[in-house]
Amino acid sequence: MGYTQKVVIIGAGISGLACAHRLKQRGIACLVLEAAARPGGVIATIRRDGYLFEIGPQCPRFAAPVWQLVQDLGLQDEFIAGNPAVKRYICRFGALHPAPFSPGGLLTSKLVGLSSKLRILTEVLHSTQPPAREETLAEFVTRKFGADLVDNLADPVISTVFLGDAYKMGMASAFPALVEWERKHGSLVRGAIRARNSKRDAGATNGKAIGAAKANSRSMKVTDSLPSLGTFRSGMGRLMERLAEELRGEMRYGVRVENVAPNVGVKRDSAASWQVTLADGSAINADHIVLSLPAYETARLLERSAPELASELHAIEYAPMGGVSSGYDRRQVKNTLDGFGFMVPRKEGLQTICTFWNSSLFPGRAPSGKVLITSFARIDESGALDDETYARGIEAENARILGITGEPEIRNVWRHPRALPQYNVGHGKRVAAINGFLPALMNLHLAGNYLKGRSIGECVESAFQVAERVHSQLAETNIQPVTSSSEG
Repeated sequence: MGYTQKVVIIGAGISGLACAHRLKQRGIACLVLEAAARPGGVIATIRRDGYLFEIGPQCPRFAAPVWQLVQDLGLQDEFIAGNPAVKRYICRFGALHPAPFSPGGLLTSKLVGLSSKLRILTEVLHSTQPPAREETLAEFVTRKFGADLVDNLADPVISTVFLGDAYKMGMASAFPALVEWERKHGSLVRGAIRARNSKRDAGATNGKAIGAAKANSRSMKVTDSLPSLGTFRSGMGRLMERLAEELRGEMRYGVRVENVAPNVGVKRDSAASWQVTLADGSAINADHIVLSLPAYETARLLERSAPELASELHAIEYAPMGGVSSGYDRRQVKNTLDGFGFMVPRKEGLQTICTFWNSSLFPGRAPSGKVLITSFARIDESGALDDETYARGIEAENARILGITGEPEIRNVWRHPRALPQYNVGHGKRVAAINGFLPALMNLHLAGNYLKGRSIGECVESAFQVAERVHSQLAETNIQPVTSSSEG
């Protein structure tokens, strides 16, 4: 493949595919290189024996950028909105307690002490200011509401959503809006009200289907302010598959990139600014490069051409994660599985971080008379345990909590030693430093969940922004964004 391409995107996860999709909408041809045999990265669906196993997000929130993709791809009829009022639980001392995400739930919860309850309910009446240094999430929650809220609520939620550690996660890095609300308004509640009113006045919407899903709930829960949950009838992998289908002429699988470097002697305003070297020794010249890979893979590709940038990328910590999906006959499970699932505080001492009740959330996840549950769990980074031994340990924890007897009739196991980037204290400054190197690296663009946010919506929004930036720069240099040159 010795030829020149206007835009080369390396990595076919959600960020890379969304960027390629938007570029195609703008009439810009691109080439997407993916080392794996399939698109989607950590998002995939496996369909086997009547069960539907999700690899990665089980029931994500469909923020506006994701819903835009759904509409672009004509997937509205395949979308299934989740019930925002579905019950969520937290496991403490081996028992399941309703997660206190509403005022009523908070008042009756055994997870939060009286002092913390009063501090939460009266927060709007007080005024506080964040310290000059970056706090951890645990420090912030303890200062505002009390330590029991950290251990019994913040920790399990943060572990479930971000695989994060409340005692390491930085507030300014992970939740800059909350820090800004407190700094500007002295209160999170006052800040949230102002932000909600501003968003309402702007007329923000996530589409008719999502709006309808929200209209079904009148519960005044914390989760009501978030984009609605959802998936597709055939699983989240459907979104990745449709994106890849749309881009099929531009996709290349099983292609490992060894290095990217500026083309020597090329002027700043010239075409073919970058050279992509592949594992087979061949090279592709490109006007623009988009690296939509994990930070550590991006660092590997830039070690020779941009060592200081690579060093900052290498410093980003990733959390390991395992997943165990288990299918049972309904009669094997004592618990009614009425709800979303449960989260587990770190102090509970379990491998399990959270367990989703897939077959309760959406139809078609298990055959009739069967149930499917999926646990995200900590992994032994030494790799000493084989998949079956690892899965049995997680299933034993679920059996004690949910009253499950016997072995599952089917299971699916996956483990990822570096699953999600961690926005720990100092991460925001590191990202600023990373962005500071980019102006000197003309036509190099970064996209990924280590930069602006880890949710699917944030990844898509960031990818769209990269695509628009590429489009703008191509227009400025008077390069006609229509087709790529043919292979040599």
